[in-house]
Amino acid sequence: MKLGTHEVGPGNPCFIVAELGVNHNGDPETALEMVRAAAKAGADAVKIQCFRAAHFCGPTATYKGESQLEMFKRYELSEDAIRDIASACGEAGVVFFGTPDCLDCAKLLLANGAPCLKVGSDDLTNLPLLRQLANLAVTGLGRVPLILSTGMSSNSEICDALDAMGEYPPPVALLHCVSLYPTDILDANLRMIAELRASLGSVVVGNQEGIVVGYSDHTLGIGAAVGSVWLGAAIVEKHFTLDCSTDGPDHALSADPAQFEAMVEGIADAELLMGRPGQARSPDEWLMRKVARRSIHAARFIPQGTAISETDLVYLRPGTGIAPADADDMIGRVALKDITALDMLTHEMFKRASDAGSES
Repeated sequence: MKLGTHEVGPGNPCFIVAELGVNHNGDPETALEMVRAAAKAGADAVKIQCFRAAHFCGPTATYKGESQLEMFKRYELSEDAIRDIASACGEAGVVFFGTPDCLDCAKLLLANGAPCLKVGSDDLTNLPLLRQLANLAVTGLGRVPLILSTGMSSNSEICDALDAMGEYPPPVALLHCVSLYPTDILDANLRMIAELRASLGSVVVGNQEGIVVGYSDHTLGIGAAVGSVWLGAAIVEKHFTLDCSTDGPDHALSADPAQFEAMVEGIADAELLMGRPGQARSPDEWLMRKVARRSIHAARFIPQGTAISETDLVYLRPGTGIAPADADDMIGRVALKDITALDMLTHEMFKRASDAGSES
């Protein structure tokens, strides 16, 4: 899967997304400041939520006693604000994309240069929307890649979402997600990342071999996000804020610039520690064999003509001679010369006992 200039998937660097969400509190200037801060902290991409509250909030929907319609209206971004955010992402060198709540919002994001679209966990079962998004294409680029979060979903619902995108779907990524804000570490269930990779890693989607799997994190801190990489997350999304103490529904569970930078560094370290598929031992480690492994030495003075027994051998560093693993092959060989105690043995010092009668 290609997102902007980034190749995303196994064998490539983790694609790290700063989710602005509603942490701009509806203020476009704050959103622009967040873009610059996220880029400085090492994000590869900045994601926004592009919605109109009336499109998805009914009059009776509430959250923690407040009307969802009224709450989300406060966080709406205008078309001008979205254009400015996309421009700021370009200037900062990060990928811009978003989560649309309808086809019109999706088209608005694409018109501002988004190379992909996100489907939130709340819309994973919104199959009519999924069908619409799966049919979107950008001239010269083909079908628009979709990133789907799987929070609140059963395995059958995930399969239904994939099936809804048709026989020839666009490139797809699935992000393991737990829709609890914040998510307790006991509920994070990061093993699901490995399970999704095992079950979907070979599924062919359009011209993409294997569905990309990642993680959308709602836990406190950065441990889960970094840990997800060990289990194969190719995309990591984390809510981002300028200040975790700011009033608002998501600030407390988000990463501030310092935490986000630490997360980026932790993910980079995790990738280095994991190495590359099929990676061999390094040249330096092969050299360490000579220093740290043992070779066969003479345990005592061995006179010429002596047939070697196990008690004649001792195993000492360095590992530049005959390996202890070959000790059985040395037993019974006959010394061709006197050998001083603690000398490192070589094959040239001996002949096989079966060769003894051939010499006069």
